[in-house]
Amino acid sequence: MEKNPNVLYRNPADVGTGGYGDRTCADENLWAAAELWRTTRKPAYQKYFLDHFNEFLPALSPTRPPSWGNVAALALWTYVLAKNGDPTATEKIREAALAAADKIVTRTGSSHYRNSMTTADYVWGSNGVAANYGVQLLVANAIEQHPAYQQAALENLHYLLGRNTFSLSWVTQLGENPFRHPHHRPSGADTNPEPWPGLLSGGPNQSRQDAAMRRLPNLPPARMYTDEQESYASNEIAINWNAPLVFLLAGVLAGQ
Repeated sequence: MEKNPNVLYRNPADVGTGGYGDRTCADENLWAAAELWRTTRKPAYQKYFLDHFNEFLPALSPTRPPSWGNVAALALWTYVLAKNGDPTATEKIREAALAAADKIVTRTGSSHYRNSMTTADYVWGSNGVAANYGVQLLVANAIEQHPAYQQAALENLHYLLGRNTFSLSWVTQLGENPFRHPHHRPSGADTNPEPWPGLLSGGPNQSRQDAAMRRLPNLPPARMYTDEQESYASNEIAINWNAPLVFLLAGVLAGQ
């Protein structure tokens, strides 16, 4: 990594599917250093982390949970949850993580649907954003136990499983009214009328980024969704939002 600190991935010219473009490796490098230090306790890895972590503290944000393109929070959480870290760094990370969680809790309590979403969060994969807010709250609870953190995380799970503007469970084959037509090629290719189980829909997306969504009327951001296989911009299946759903489910069950 030190020899090649910023080698970015780009799809080859003959690949036409969407890429996961990332303009910097700095957050991945920080996360690697944190994980390697936690695993090996070699001073070189901690030195790299301590030399760079301050610039990433804003990643512990009340309005921008971690995502595939922004993993700095995971680096900070790795370090703060490890034992015997640098006291100054640990306290800075702890304070930033808890301050963000407190603001998320306040916003969640004022939402009519009791989720943590802001208007700007209704983007491609908004359900992943909701799930990642849940992850952020559960990690804050691991740093310092606070019933409000766990409750707000649970509220986001309620949103994903049906307490939303559609009364729709956004997990296939789960609940009384689950969505049924994901943009998921294996589900669409077999003869079973039901989709594969356990898949989280991308969810409402205020941008009309596919033909199915362009047929929708002008609706509030939380209503911009259609349960159609054609709608990759609102009904896509992706591992990067199924993953936080699994974390959220595990964290909530562990807290019961």
